[in-house]
Amino acid sequence: MPIRKLVCSYRKLVFRSQVIFTDKYLVWTTTGVSVALYGLGDLLAQYLQLKKKKMARMDTLRSGKVAAAGFVIGPFIHHWYKHLDRIFPGRSMRTVTKKVVIDQVICSPIVIALYLYTTSIFEKKTISEINKEIMPKGVALFVAELPVWPPAQYFSFFYLPTKYRGVYDNVISFGYDCLFSYVKFDSELGTECAKKEIENLANSVHIKDKLESHS
Repeated sequence: MPIRKLVCSYRKLVFRSQVIFTDKYLVWTTTGVSVALYGLGDLLAQYLQLKKKKMARMDTLRSGKVAAAGFVIGPFIHHWYKHLDRIFPGRSMRTVTKKVVIDQVICSPIVIALYLYTTSIFEKKTISEINKEIMPKGVALFVAELPVWPPAQYFSFFYLPTKYRGVYDNVISFGYDCLFSYVKFDSELGTECAKKEIENLANSVHIKDKLESHS
């Protein structure tokens, strides 16, 4: 009897997992995972800030606001991969490399900007204040993604069906969800990290003078 119940429960779980990845529900599945993991990422960031005594107590309202960014980013990710796979079908090395480069150069900066803009709007910051924050913190977060994200996307584009790509994206980026919150809400860390990453980037591509002219 217990075995029969276990088998029935397993079948129900399999059926439900198939349903949530159908075209009808896929955008909601991706969005739901985005909301959950952004919220959890912020809670983890707050835990680390508490351990370093940079916060007095946990701010669940902040985590709720960060989670709300998932309502913006989740649908974008869903439609991005859907259209990217339609424009560049196939899994040849050349096609996959194109998609990895396009994803990193276009999608990644957009996701970072959406995160920073959405969370800053909840903080009631002005557009000028948000724009001032975008460049240093955005560049720092973009550079921090480079060691992990392209290899992860090679795996995704080679082996995963399109319908699993959005959820995979969210799961792989969970550590970065924590980093996003840490950099976003820790002004000291964000500033130091941003300055270091911008300086390294400027030195590597010889654009230091150009960046200084915009500061």
